[in-house]
Amino acid sequence: MILVVELVDGGTSHAFGNAAWSQAIARAAPAQAVRVLGAQDHANALRADRALAALANVSVREIPIPNTQRGKVNVVSLSRFREEVAALRAALADVPRHEPVLVVFAQACPTAVFAAHLVAGLERRPVRVQMVLHGFLNAIEGWRSRLPWLRRFDLRGLMEAPPRGLRFLALEEAIRDELLRLIPALGDSVDVLPLPANEAEIPLAHPVPLAHPIRIGLVGQTTAAKGIGPFLDIARALKARFGEKVEFHVVGRRFPDTPPEALSILARPIPDAWMSRAEFIERIAPLHYVCLPLQPEYYRFSPSGALIDAITWLKPVIATDLPIVRTAFRDGGDIGAMVPDQAAMERELAALIEAPDPERYARQVDALRRLREARRPLALAARYREILARGFADLLPPDCLGPAPATAAEAVA
Repeated sequence: MILVVELVDGGTSHAFGNAAWSQAIARAAPAQAVRVLGAQDHANALRADRALAALANVSVREIPIPNTQRGKVNVVSLSRFREEVAALRAALADVPRHEPVLVVFAQACPTAVFAAHLVAGLERRPVRVQMVLHGFLNAIEGWRSRLPWLRRFDLRGLMEAPPRGLRFLALEEAIRDELLRLIPALGDSVDVLPLPANEAEIPLAHPVPLAHPIRIGLVGQTTAAKGIGPFLDIARALKARFGEKVEFHVVGRRFPDTPPEALSILARPIPDAWMSRAEFIERIAPLHYVCLPLQPEYYRFSPSGALIDAITWLKPVIATDLPIVRTAFRDGGDIGAMVPDQAAMERELAALIEAPDPERYARQVDALRRLREARRPLALAARYREILARGFADLLPPDCLGPAPATAAEAVA
């Protein structure tokens, strides 16, 4: 059995990503039961994902998730550890004790890994752990306790001396490479499964004819890491220059650090609360381009959900030249433009507004469609099957996984 366990997101913000790569896992091992577990709101969002629900070997369950120091990966908390133990015991409650179990932490603090080992020992279960690395990986260079014995249980301590049987899953090759440069001792214990396209939204995504007004959007919360400052600066400059020929949008909520008046340049107001997925879809669908002025301080170690949304929705991207962006352009070809800085981004967008090129735009959309096919869960299932064979064959031998999925090339074809 494979348990995909979400112990951080109590809402829906990571539900769509978790649903997408849970599909890849389930398709990689069709003979294994795959349970996706999380808090009530998270589980409800997963159940609503039709692509996930269509897989016969997948079920969704609710479990209690920790409230203490949630998501603070460098804070070592005994109270949270007890809650993690309780959550894992609930996840395993009706799994026969002899059945091998791979616990895939969709998001969890490092102490959850030790909680899994404790539960496995107490219940004498064959359990292995894989930890997915989200944006919290940035904490690897952040604050740490001064106490050496606590450092053993924070994120860097976990990675510098991982317990036996633990493997990590990076969501982009560039993130794995950067992590190995920082901690060479990780060796071959970091696998890569690129963040998949949102299967449930692919049927809804249709290209938009390129014509004025050119609609340009930043996708996600208005955070400094996403580049809200440069985006708004560019929006003000180009709106003053081109007027009604361009609209600027944010497809996401206003983060508290962004003053409401700073957003007056946008074509539409945005909410302060989390945006529902229905509203997200209504706002992203009419865009022509997605603008990604991503900041390297954060996106060295984090995948970009906004980049995946752009790929899913076939929106050419104008993005900061970062390793995770380079990978997308390497794999996809002409899917927009990479730029070195804010000034170059403004020039690129000005050129697109001043002289739209529908033929090139159509080629970019076609390139995004091919890249999207390669990022669909079906195409990534063969890659996850290889991860299981390389890292967990002693727990889940190939003959226990069921028929092998199509290779990525076959799936795309």
